[in-house]
Amino acid sequence: MYSIKAVSQATGLSIETLRAWERRYRIVEPSRDTNGRRAYRPDDVIRLRKLREATERGHPISRLARLDETELDGILEVRPAPEVGTSPARRFGEQILKSAEDYRPADCDRLLGMALALLPLSQVVTEVLSPLLVEVGERWHRGQLSISQERIVSAAVRRQLSSVLDTYSRIATGPVMVMSTPAGERHELGILMCALLASSHNVRCHYLGPDLPAAELATYAARVEADVVTLSVLMSENSSGFLGEIGLLAQFLPERIELWGGGSALAAAGNERLPPRLKVLADLGAFEREITLLAARTPN
Repeated sequence: MYSIKAVSQATGLSIETLRAWERRYRIVEPSRDTNGRRAYRPDDVIRLRKLREATERGHPISRLARLDETELDGILEVRPAPEVGTSPARRFGEQILKSAEDYRPADCDRLLGMALALLPLSQVVTEVLSPLLVEVGERWHRGQLSISQERIVSAAVRRQLSSVLDTYSRIATGPVMVMSTPAGERHELGILMCALLASSHNVRCHYLGPDLPAAELATYAARVEADVVTLSVLMSENSSGFLGEIGLLAQFLPERIELWGGGSALAAAGNERLPPRLKVLADLGAFEREITLLAARTPN
């Protein structure tokens, strides 16, 4: 359960707005703790974040308050169209890709740096980087990009995200998250994007790079008193290898530390082959929702 202060921090809604919405529209109905203070459920936090986003798009709260979760999700699935031409996020992605095709790595760095400076971090991750990396991968598989052109993009992403992550790690005061990939998994851009997303929610991220053995990861997490360890697994070719590593990590990791994971290989593995304590997150949206709840329930 979450206090009204924690909910305000997690949703971006002021305490006054929360109280007014509850009083006028009964958008959520928090219970009361033993001291008579409001106590919110995780579902309340998620609904309030959705309502804030919908109101920012111009929908009146008086109408939104009458919607159930399915109807509210339907409104949010309709992305607002850019007023003129292509959205800034999409333009950045297109220009970065064009720079890689023309063998201009400095321009890739410059454009990605501009995107990080001008757009919210969550938008950079979900609307610039995620679709950009998917497109790069698909073009490489079709033979439309060379290995060196693909490396231009991945190197720029790695440099820029590492720099921003270093800055955020110095000022974050929230929960502690250790992030890596299991031994044998060398694809790190997915977990780097997750680290950036978590940092934007005041999470203290300890990013250890890819390909880390379970025993080392568990020892590190215990020493820094982590709240969560998060893994990313994209390669499915060596499923027995990464499943074994995740199983060992689940055994070695202290019970108080949560274990999260994401990536296409985990989704393909199936829950029956994964440790029960592993929380599998389907996509970046699911990861951000869990980060929001973690930040709300973990005192600074």
